Amino acid sequence: MLALFVAKLLSTFGSWLTLLALPWFVLVTTGSPVKMSAVLAAEFLGVVALGLPSGRVVARLGVRRTMLICDAARAPLMGLIPLLHQAGWLSLPALLVVSFSLGAFTAPYVSSQRLILADLLGPIRGTDEKLLARANSLIDAATRVAALAGPALGGLLIALLGPTQVLWIDAGTYLISFVILALFVRPPATVAARTDSESARASDEQAATFAGLRHALRHRALRLFVLAQTLVTMSVPAVFICLPVLVMDDLGGDPRTLGLLTAANGAGLAAGSLVAVTNLGRLNNTGLTGAAMLQCAPLWLLLVDQAFAVAGGLFLVGLATPLLAATVNTRVTLRTPTPIRPHVMTAVATVEHLAAFVGYTAAGPALQLSGLRTVFAVIATLAALGATTFAMALRADHSSPTAPSQRTPGSGRHRHTSEATAGTERHP
Repeated sequence: MLALFVAKLLSTFGSWLTLLALPWFVLVTTGSPVKMSAVLAAEFLGVVALGLPSGRVVARLGVRRTMLICDAARAPLMGLIPLLHQAGWLSLPALLVVSFSLGAFTAPYVSSQRLILADLLGPIRGTDEKLLARANSLIDAATRVAALAGPALGGLLIALLGPTQVLWIDAGTYLISFVILALFVRPPATVAARTDSESARASDEQAATFAGLRHALRHRALRLFVLAQTLVTMSVPAVFICLPVLVMDDLGGDPRTLGLLTAANGAGLAAGSLVAVTNLGRLNNTGLTGAAMLQCAPLWLLLVDQAFAVAGGLFLVGLATPLLAATVNTRVTLRTPTPIRPHVMTAVATVEHLAAFVGYTAAGPALQLSGLRTVFAVIATLAALGATTFAMALRADHSSPTAPSQRTPGSGRHRHTSEATAGTERHP
């Protein structure tokens, strides 16, 4: 478990370096916000394209083997960008292909990372809900710590070494993660390939995948939760498209400023994770609605041409995010029949990445056509709509039956048990 934590910490740290270095590299070399957003959007498109079918890929290969393959593929893919640049062969189409490929290998890796936790805990302890939740929180903590340290060091490294050298560092983190997983992460032997009977059920799995999506859309509270998450996920990632332009045009053009602003959001995420783990179970709907407002209101501070105000707004947005993400993921889990939970969660995660893809894709052209202030105002408005929808979802969830039975869809009307407490954190 510790080895998995370290591997996750290193790979996520490298990803945050790239989140700063890659858009800065594209913006400096092309001067085009449209091209910058297109490169980042291509990676999300790769995640979305393999989001739903990635579960079958993991089932066919096994979780550990999938993680090793993904790390082994992403290391040379990331190194390909600075290598082609140094050779003078890096074009925008090549950059888009590499970015899409990175996203394609990210989708099955994320699924495997969650599934391997139960295997590491063992056949008995892996079914302990509280223990598994603590394991998930440990891995999530690696993401939050990397979100704090990565941007701060990334801005400094970009200033000292240049963005292309920073991309080499990210490639190295994938390689180190591969070595750690290969040497130290060894769950009990599991079936790494499908049997004939499992292959025969492939069409049933595909049907269940879409049944999961239909369940999320037909359940009123879940539909509102997913809509709220979609609006927020569409708006917040677009902020990170705008930050390089804000720093370059209005805040002095120093990449260290970009790193500090992104690190402020990471600090909020880290603090918010601690709050979510310790206090989420005590928050009622009023408290959760307040957290939703806390996530959207500070985005208006992005309209202020002061680094301190922008950093404060990003910190507060990060502070509220883990509370809302944990609430949505927990409610979706508890309001879904057990047989289709993996398919529902996969569908929700795919919709979330699709929303991020739309945000990344639209931000660049919007910056070029309307300017930074208009885009920031649209982002803040979308987030406010998301917070309002989240509050509506809480009310709908409170007034509806809460825990569906374990029966599969299509087997008759679901029976419902008493209301379950949505207090554990689970991140997709």
